[in-house]
Amino acid sequence: MTLPESDDHADAVLGVLLGTAIGDSIGLPFEGLSPQRVERRLARRPLGHSLVLGRGMISDDTEHTSMVARALLRSNGDPRQFARAFARSLRWWVLALPPGVGLATLRGGLRSWVGFSPERSGVHSAGNGPAMRAALLGLRARDDAHLVELVRASTRVTHTDPRAEAGALLVSRWAREGGAPTERLVELAAQIEDPELRAQVLRAIEAANRGDTPAALAAELGWTRGVSGFVVHTLPAVAYCWLRHRGDPRSAIEAAIRLGGDTDTVAAIVGALAGAEVGARGLPAEWIEGIRDWPIGVAHLRALAAALTNRELAAPRISWAGLLGRNLLVLGIVVTHVLARLLGR
Repeated sequence: MTLPESDDHADAVLGVLLGTAIGDSIGLPFEGLSPQRVERRLARRPLGHSLVLGRGMISDDTEHTSMVARALLRSNGDPRQFARAFARSLRWWVLALPPGVGLATLRGGLRSWVGFSPERSGVHSAGNGPAMRAALLGLRARDDAHLVELVRASTRVTHTDPRAEAGALLVSRWAREGGAPTERLVELAAQIEDPELRAQVLRAIEAANRGDTPAALAAELGWTRGVSGFVVHTLPAVAYCWLRHRGDPRSAIEAAIRLGGDTDTVAAIVGALAGAEVGARGLPAEWIEGIRDWPIGVAHLRALAAALTNRELAAPRISWAGLLGRNLLVLGIVVTHVLARLLGR
């Protein structure tokens, strides 16, 4: 018989899944806005769910994290089998017409459909897709060597640029050591091989230690239009928000949104790291309860976390046809938000 894992570890696993979801869903309505427009919107109402009638929905950040969870369950952590299981889910996910899918991720999924192996389906891109789904790997790897293999397997299904892998590896290592002293987290950042990514992350950590505001950081790093999906921009933003507000997921996610740009992904990664550190019990309950989505919603994520930490429980099923219908609905919601922005709302 396989016994359930410790309550603290199980809560951290659930924290990563739900932390990703709340950051994703809270940040999604702000995606693409400049920091100035974000500030104007937040001046009118406090931060909370605002996609549809005060409720939130998730996007590819949470969906990919759930696909990683399913691949871990199917592969029992074997990196080669994990890559195959993740690629299989990615193929069906692409056919469900996900709104806002990144170009590299889309190309990786399509290349997988036409016969490229998981090791060869990725394209040369340093986007933040691998980083957005990496935190959970940190909590499920046996050791650092195993973690490196899992991160590489996850990354190369869609991205082959070493910077994308380095960013994903840092996120997973930070999640693994989420409760460690800040000095240890800085040591992990200093191990990044790419000099540009390393320098930018360390600058952002210094800004967090100084207590700089999001506006000051954006001015220093040139993010006048917000944080882009380039991992060399995303990871410093994540580092700043999480370390500036350690132990306070609400403030950390709000800082990510105030930076503008790719708000859902930055806030999703920040939420995942915060969830790994404080657990699901430390996340804002009303933000969790405010998510209204299907087939990948809060109940689905809770069931995935339970299956990951108690192997006697079966993984929840997902309806890809249902996801397609849901995505067509979301597309209409997105169009409504775009029109509202054009009208200056």
